[in-house]
Amino acid sequence: MNNHEQKYLIKRKQIVYDRISELITENNIAQIVKINLIESNTKNKSVGFQEYYFSILNKEIFFLESKDFFKRFNHEFALRTDNFFLNELEKDKIEILKIIKEDRIDELYFDTFFRAKSKSKNGFKEKELGSFFTKLVHVFRPDDYCALDNPIKNYFGLKKEGFFIAFLIISSQYKHWTLQNAYIVKKIRDIFKDNYKSEMNIHDGLTDLKLLDLIFWNKVNLSDKKAGR
Repeated sequence: MNNHEQKYLIKRKQIVYDRISELITENNIAQIVKINLIESNTKNKSVGFQEYYFSILNKEIFFLESKDFFKRFNHEFALRTDNFFLNELEKDKIEILKIIKEDRIDELYFDTFFRAKSKSKNGFKEKELGSFFTKLVHVFRPDDYCALDNPIKNYFGLKKEGFFIAFLIISSQYKHWTLQNAYIVKKIRDIFKDNYKSEMNIHDGLTDLKLLDLIFWNKVNLSDKKAGR
């Protein structure tokens, strides 16, 4: 990587870090929790999904022994991937898990998800499945990498970036911000646990990155609703 590329990435990372800091401050912790965590999770009907999420989070044995893990994963995360690709993933799940745990995620992305093959009327077609990739990696490395969708990618000014690069930038800055603002993160977590009234219990598996993901996912959804999108 040359000096220009390094400067570019540093700038992009700083923009993401600054956007996190703009939304979440020590002065608005209670409001952030109320609007973006408590009210949003009470109003939406995501309890079933959250229960599923925590049931698979870092559950390696369940992953390996489940016969149709990827079909359920695809359905719960609304990923819209065809059965041919899902069956191929199922065949390779031992190697996939090994690669994720060894943090060879670039290899996994470019070999499996960058040009994922699915069946079409004329044979096969290729499609980038970046969102699928990030969600799978997050499940088994939830302290290191976030799950990512286009709305959050766009929110952080990374619309024109490749999905893999955006994923690395946002994940690194989520992690960096939570380490630099551990007190704020703890306050958010404590208030959320004390006030969240739902069928879903606040799980110990709710990592700092997942906490930020929940906040920004709701922030993006609220902005889209206000804009009529």
